[in-house]
Amino acid sequence: MVQEILLYVSAVLGGSIVALHLVCLAGILLNRLRDGLRKKRVGSSLAFSVSVIIVAKDEEANLPPLFASLEEQSFRDFQTVMVSDRSRDTTLELMKAWAGKQGSRVKVLENTEEVDDLGPKQFVLDIAAQAADGEILLFTDADCTVPPRWVEELQSYFLDPRVGLAFGQLSLKRERSFFKNFQAFDQPLIHQYNSATAGLGMPGSCFGNNLAVRRAVIEQIGGFRSLGYTLTEDAALTTAAARSGWKVAVSTLTDTMIRTTAQESWRDFVNQHLRWNGGAFYHEDFTTRLAYRYITLYLIASVLAVPAALFVPFLFLLPAASLISVALMAFAAGILYRPDKSWYLLRLVPYTCFFLVFYSFATVLSIFQVPPRWKGKRWKAAHRESSP
Repeated sequence: MVQEILLYVSAVLGGSIVALHLVCLAGILLNRLRDGLRKKRVGSSLAFSVSVIIVAKDEEANLPPLFASLEEQSFRDFQTVMVSDRSRDTTLELMKAWAGKQGSRVKVLENTEEVDDLGPKQFVLDIAAQAADGEILLFTDADCTVPPRWVEELQSYFLDPRVGLAFGQLSLKRERSFFKNFQAFDQPLIHQYNSATAGLGMPGSCFGNNLAVRRAVIEQIGGFRSLGYTLTEDAALTTAAARSGWKVAVSTLTDTMIRTTAQESWRDFVNQHLRWNGGAFYHEDFTTRLAYRYITLYLIASVLAVPAALFVPFLFLLPAASLISVALMAFAAGILYRPDKSWYLLRLVPYTCFFLVFYSFATVLSIFQVPPRWKGKRWKAAHRESSP
């Protein structure tokens, strides 16, 4: 009798997690369909003023490739606003030198303050946004490079007056090490969850390194500092925009897909996931928080069920459902966005298995609110107003 109940519960839970991911897959495909329809309607006339915003701390090694990619933009009439945030290397000098070559289209600012009641980027992003002149603000990070049509294509989403925020895809370079190759698998996979929820009309998160926002949205919500303490200000901004009645668009175009760099150590990688997991697990939006907790807690349970399934075979239903579910999202990321699809698909199953274990570990740390280390400091893991 007990085994029959456990079998029934395992089947229901496994089926529900697969069904939830099938719905997410539908959201991803809806974004693709909408992009195809949008491209047919969009003309060549873009009348927006645009500002590209970059805030950086100690990024001297990463800035030159980013500058080179900005110089190659097909749409040239945009402003660049850069803020060096208490940098101890030559970040500020590199910014000023590049600005000197570009002329008045580039503003360089320096922040020397640290604000304790906000996340490390919120205060600096507000400085940059207030200094920007554009109607449309494009955000990326210093460790990224952007494709030649990035500015042109992202701003075209705002031809729809209902769109207040749009975000694009990301990729990482394939390397020789398992550690960096796993990150090239991991980040685009996580991004598909952001894409799926937005595609279903329930946006809750995005990656801020490939983000475009209408200035009116920033002004309406009161800037980044109005979001309250958060280490995931991009996710908080997405939620605030949706709550204010703005539409959140997702770009599925490779013309808007930025390339970012991998973390250099496992410690940095874990800290990165502590920030992301904490922002989602304690998200201020109830629906987003509930869905994220259900998925991640199921993943943990399914990983723990593996040794038990050696004695109770039907418990393999739990990890099997996890593997199928996450592999669906990873498959979508690979088929839609990876140029090296054969290499990617050959590694889909082992990388998915490792993802399940690693993400379960990171989520457990987030549940206990282990404080992540970021930009040289330990930070409170969750939103101050959130509760477990």
